[in-house]
Amino acid sequence: MNLFLIFEKLEPTVYTSECLNSNHYAILLPKEYYFIFHKVLKNELFFSSSTLIEQSCIDTKYFDRLNDSFHTQFGGKRILFYNILYFYLIKIRLTLFVSLNLNSRISSIDSLYPNANWIEREVSEMFGVIYSNKKDIRNLLLDYSRNEYPMLKEFPCEGYFDLYFDFFNDQLQYVESEFVEL
Repeated sequence: MNLFLIFEKLEPTVYTSECLNSNHYAILLPKEYYFIFHKVLKNELFFSSSTLIEQSCIDTKYFDRLNDSFHTQFGGKRILFYNILYFYLIKIRLTLFVSLNLNSRISSIDSLYPNANWIEREVSEMFGVIYSNKKDIRNLLLDYSRNEYPMLKEFPCEGYFDLYFDFFNDQLQYVESEFVEL
């Protein structure tokens, strides 16, 4: 019943495709209702046995070249953040989309899904999404001194710096990369 009240309040956009897979739904949510929606799903009887399968982002910087109405559909925001959930009792796969700006905050769901801790750290490090109420904010791969996000479109394929180990001084050194204009 709580789920129906949330759907009535939000008026979300729900997509489904019967030709591809009849048990897969996609919902576009505002970021303010992201954590509340997950909390209600975990407390509902038929949705409580859910698993977070994937969480990632899509950088939509050049998507307006493909379709003019794309940015208006997602509120003009650049990052398309998504979760894929699977519900075992009713055998439904649900994809939740949230449109975000660069370096915007979203609530963490690691208290609801244990595997979200690692996935959220990865998304934060690669796309620059900042999680509020997150317990573990350590980096997984990148150096703490860098504020670049490698999965965004403006990040060069070679990177900004090359990392070398200096055997004489026994330390790591960053050397700025040289880019060749084509």
